[in-house]
Amino acid sequence: MEKKDEFVTKQEMLTKIRAAIEDRAAWFAFLYDEFTKLLPEEKVIEASRRAIHKFGTLKAKNDPEPFHAKDWVLRHKEKGSAAVFDSDIDFSKTRATQKMNYCPLVESWSKLGYSPDKIDLFCDIAMDGDRGRADSHDGIQMKLHETIGKGCKFCRLEIIEE
Repeated sequence: MEKKDEFVTKQEMLTKIRAAIEDRAAWFAFLYDEFTKLLPEEKVIEASRRAIHKFGTLKAKNDPEPFHAKDWVLRHKEKGSAAVFDSDIDFSKTRATQKMNYCPLVESWSKLGYSPDKIDLFCDIAMDGDRGRADSHDGIQMKLHETIGKGCKFCRLEIIEE
């Protein structure tokens, strides 16, 4: 059997990573749907938010100490997430901005036919991971401005050192 060349272009890798994230978004949506058949939707929303927030606190454990606003966006870039989310990043001494022009999560939920309101809800729940990360660092605040989930052309996070 002939061995296929294992070289993968950056675009091929981005496509694969985005597809994997889309799969995880579908998992979440399907779990959410099934849990709302068993529990009041408000309880499912609360539990989902707590779980995703907990994930954010877990991710924060890998952040450098002391943690600065610029570390947030630089880690986003260094680990490759900036490319996956087609991000623009900017930072100064005490502020950083992460503008994401593409979201594989929203892409998945849209392909699955979820309503704009449900996509907005799922998006906001997903952002609880970032909220959990910010909450884990004293003096770091994360503000969420525009979101693709709300129908904006991009998501914009602002990370501020207090």
